[in-house]
Amino acid sequence: MLRYRSEGEVHKDFHGLTCATLHYLIDNYGEDAMRQVVRNTAQKVYRTMHEALKNGDTAELEEYWAYYLDRECGKFAVEKLPDGVKLTVTECPALRHLVKLEQKPDHLMCEATRIFNEALAEGSPYTAELKSTGTFSCEQILRKGAVK
Repeated sequence: MLRYRSEGEVHKDFHGLTCATLHYLIDNYGEDAMRQVVRNTAQKVYRTMHEALKNGDTAELEEYWAYYLDRECGKFAVEKLPDGVKLTVTECPALRHLVKLEQKPDHLMCEATRIFNEALAEGSPYTAELKSTGTFSCEQILRKGAVK
């Protein structure tokens, strides 16, 4: 069960604001500060998900991916693997939203997602990997042990 489940209208510029915040942190405090903020978000705000992963349970992460990507009209599939879980995003709502704002898709968002996933998996039996598969697509994989 998700600890936090946003309801009501989706914030119209969440992704633009997130991207701008990541750049602000880097520009004013450095890349390490941005990484620390993302890491703390993964491990403290999403504490229950992080703790579940540390216990070998991917259910809350799977629910998080499906709930938020569905809510934001992303095109995706969540697949249970014998040794973990895989999210295939074929149409990223965050990067598409940046284009609607007349910006280029900013892959700092992808880097922040990679940092977030690695922080979630830290101390767990899982290793996180994010593979870009196109301008608006990726695979996010958590596997026990090393990602293949």
